Amino acid sequence: MNTIRLLAPLALFAALSAAGCSSARDVEVTGEVKSASSTQGKIFVEFFDIAGEGEDLELTSVHSVELDQLGTFAEKVPLEGDRVLVRAIADADGNGACTEGEAWAEMEAAIEEDAASVALDISVQACPAAK
Repeated sequence: MNTIRLLAPLALFAALSAAGCSSARDVEVTGEVKSASSTQGKIFVEFFDIAGEGEDLELTSVHSVELDQLGTFAEKVPLEGDRVLVRAIADADGNGACTEGEAWAEMEAAIEEDAASVALDISVQACPAAK
């Protein structure tokens, strides 16, 4: 019985410590996805945490959402850095990535007071290179 009393606080401490290891915070990312051309179908929106600069730039996918159509969104996204990259794809083939011939756009935004806002005007263009 005494052993259980001693181990219970240690187990609780270990669980709380493991849960608190990340320095990410929830950031409210709002935006609008629009298109000058007639784009129909699902829009895949992906959020990337940005670390580093130039050749040391590192993007980490942290969240994604699928919109039923063009329009606005508001998402709580776990981010560690002070910038976010948001990419929207008119995902005709449903693979969650840009495929040749699909309209897409991306925008980087600074995070201020745990919020960021983007406006994405998607169009058919060469797919983004992996970073």
